[in-house]
Amino acid sequence: MRVLDRYILRRFCFVLFFSLIAFICIFLIVDSIERLDVYIGEKVPGLIVLKLYVYYLPYIVILTLPVAMLLASLFSVGNMARQNEIVAMSASGVSLYRTLAPLLVFAFLISIVAYYFSEYVVPQASSSRALLIDHYVEKKRESHRKRINNVFMRDDRNRLISMRYFDAARNIGHHVSVRRFEGLELLYRLDCRTMAWEDSGWVLRNGVERIFDQGQETVALFEEKRLEDENLRPQDFAKVLKQPEEMSYQELTAFIEEVRQNGGDESHWLVDLYLKLSIPFANFIIVLFGAPLASPKRRSGGATGFGLSLIICFVYFGLVKICQSFGQNGVLPPLFAAWSPNGLFALGGLLILLRTQK
Repeated sequence: MRVLDRYILRRFCFVLFFSLIAFICIFLIVDSIERLDVYIGEKVPGLIVLKLYVYYLPYIVILTLPVAMLLASLFSVGNMARQNEIVAMSASGVSLYRTLAPLLVFAFLISIVAYYFSEYVVPQASSSRALLIDHYVEKKRESHRKRINNVFMRDDRNRLISMRYFDAARNIGHHVSVRRFEGLELLYRLDCRTMAWEDSGWVLRNGVERIFDQGQETVALFEEKRLEDENLRPQDFAKVLKQPEEMSYQELTAFIEEVRQNGGDESHWLVDLYLKLSIPFANFIIVLFGAPLASPKRRSGGATGFGLSLIICFVYFGLVKICQSFGQNGVLPPLFAAWSPNGLFALGGLLILLRTQK
């Protein structure tokens, strides 16, 4: 690595480190002040509060990293421009492309690291935090949060299982229907009032069982019956409660496949799946947009750069949320909805870079 590359990266990383620390501290302080009355009212132990924020930290890092990356690019490149260092590099035969190359390569590497961090660290930390919130903070709403309405799924025995709602806190399904088909022909149907997980198996109560064989129907009432061949587990229903940030890319992909097999609309989840790839690469896109923007010499100071970075990030994440909503509601294709903000900002950054170089 050339001396010039090390110099540019050192200035960039210095600003990036302190920006990231500052944003994390602000985020934690604001959130703790906002939730302080809840922690006191629910008598949450201090150690649990500390654990909540330790588990929250990975998500905050991923959320604030693009803002810190943009701020670092604007400040580091902007300071070099104000001190005529970029002009001196150009006079020495170093083009703007070559000057910004180490920043773009570093930002791309940061994007890859951010992807793996959000894939392996953030889901586990978010799941652990959700469990603590359920147990200590939202005790009164725990049962409501763990109620899944209108469940419809297909298990590995090619059975269609539907229920009005599933209580994941107690592992009990209500108003359950189990059907088995051969092609379009209904072979078996079971309807019951409740289906509870007891002694490592499902116990069905107060129901009726129907078997259809060559036009003949056999009906049997029962008060209690065990569901056979138990590869079906409570977590197969309860995992619907997980938020996308609590699932890895592989977990979310498997969940979408189940939704597709069960005849559900996977568009809502596909957008979140593609965002798991596009959001980490926002760190590269945002530097590609911000660095050329700061390269011309200006008289504006640090406050202007800070304000500009906030505006750019506000526009970017606002566009992400709008496109995400459009994709989840079928207005835009999921892949386009997830990647169009990156595409627009990448195009804008390239245009600014080309115009600045001229």
